[in-house]
Amino acid sequence: MSLQELSDTYWSTFNEAVPTVATVRGVHDFDDRLPGFDDEWRGDMAARFRDIRDRARDLSDSDLTIQERITRSLLIHQSEAELGTVENLFLLAPVDPFLGPHTRLISDTRQNTVADAGQATALLGRYERIPQYLEAAMQAHRENAGRGMAPAEASVRRVLSQLDGYLESSLADDPFLMLAIPGNGGGAWLEKATSLVTERIRPAMESYRDGLTTHIAPVARDDDHCGLSWIEGGDEIYHLMIRKYLQIEVPAREMHDIGRHWATGVNAEEWVEIGGEAFGVADIESVFARLHSDPDLRFSSEEEMLEHARSALERAWNVVDGWFAHRPETPCEVVPVPAAVAPAMPSAYYSMPPVDGSRPGRYFLNTYKPAERDLFEYESIHFHEGIPGHHFDRSLAAELEGIPTFRRYAQSYAHTEGWGLYSERLADEMGLYSAATDRLGMVAGDAWRAGRLVTDTGIHALGWSRRQAIDFLQEWTPIGLLTVEQEVDRYIGMPGQALAYKMGQIEIFRLRAEARRRLGDRFDIKGFHDTMLVNGGMPLPMLAVAVDEWVRGLGD
Repeated sequence: MSLQELSDTYWSTFNEAVPTVATVRGVHDFDDRLPGFDDEWRGDMAARFRDIRDRARDLSDSDLTIQERITRSLLIHQSEAELGTVENLFLLAPVDPFLGPHTRLISDTRQNTVADAGQATALLGRYERIPQYLEAAMQAHRENAGRGMAPAEASVRRVLSQLDGYLESSLADDPFLMLAIPGNGGGAWLEKATSLVTERIRPAMESYRDGLTTHIAPVARDDDHCGLSWIEGGDEIYHLMIRKYLQIEVPAREMHDIGRHWATGVNAEEWVEIGGEAFGVADIESVFARLHSDPDLRFSSEEEMLEHARSALERAWNVVDGWFAHRPETPCEVVPVPAAVAPAMPSAYYSMPPVDGSRPGRYFLNTYKPAERDLFEYESIHFHEGIPGHHFDRSLAAELEGIPTFRRYAQSYAHTEGWGLYSERLADEMGLYSAATDRLGMVAGDAWRAGRLVTDTGIHALGWSRRQAIDFLQEWTPIGLLTVEQEVDRYIGMPGQALAYKMGQIEIFRLRAEARRRLGDRFDIKGFHDTMLVNGGMPLPMLAVAVDEWVRGLGD
């Protein structure tokens, strides 16, 4: 099987394995499907991903171009990551506010678009399957718990809150009813969909919630035992997650120490330096006290938050030509996180445009409780999630031509999230921060991600309690308690993902410094950024190869 055939096979297999994501991406071959949790489905998917991985491994790098080597590297990594997920029921069926079965339904459905009535009708077939899907998910949760792999109590609390929010919401806000149908068939579709929501979907969500309350909450791991190190096989699962999100082998203890070095050392010095400029104070405690107490550093409304984001992204867009040779053609739309899930979701996240171009890239801003949101943090968040951050790396990837489709959507977390965090620092070089207080937001973002290295490894490898993680972030960052609690619960439910940001950023800055050293006056920041982005996401070792090729091409 050729590399292109393997790539096509992977793309089809992944979309079949995660059909709700496929629909969001504009792939409509599996619109009537939902994933399975049974042994037969898992065994079939595992065999297919294993075959793709093994065939890609058998191809020789020496016979491939640089682009083909990137493709091969991604095929191996992503097939292995998906294989690890489908083989492990704990990972396939998490009780989690970000990755749980209910979230796949509610959040993914809200982003769906269709090109014709046929695609809309296929989605009704998916709606029909939701009761069986949630029933199977509950069975998987109970099986996991029975094998000593119960979820964390913090994750259960968040999920129950989300389910309550959905069940208490009006039909006018129901994500399953928000689909825009081209042509004249919208009325009939909405009538059928409404019937499914009221008679099948909402009762199924309520039954799922009751199952969590009755069978899972009583056996959930308490906040003192929230990490993977406390469950059967937890150390192996955490190692698998580190490989998935970083694509490199780094011991958990080493990352823990790197995070401490940055949060309590490098960033601590920046708090004093920039805090003195902003407030005229000379110690971290005084800087944090001012950031926490100044009413002018809070938002007053959802609309103010949205306008703040749109203004920052417009300002960034106006200066990118001095720093990038390529920029996306796709616009970046700022929208609020859906109210039903917002209380358990992070401050912001980005959703790349689908393959069919039916909607722009979307920057989701969490506007829940704006008066408790720290305004000084948000310019750095906008530059991370929007421009020049994820909108550039994800939308440029989506617009790539002449490469296998799966590469446009490659989940190379350390590259992608490392780029987002790198963009917060790059924005400072670009002169985008409005004031010294907003630059403190950049420091907060960096300390936050350094703190993630400490707390994620602390929770899952070193046996930390939820309280220990919260206390560390509150001591070394000025992030508000609402956000800290949301974030710690995110690390509890998504082990390893939080490591990608700082480790990826460190590697990008290392590659940039090495390229500048080798090229001297010939170093071109536009060329470096193009090398980071115009090949799409890739594992960190392959990113280093791409930078080396670029440097050699300039005559190193």
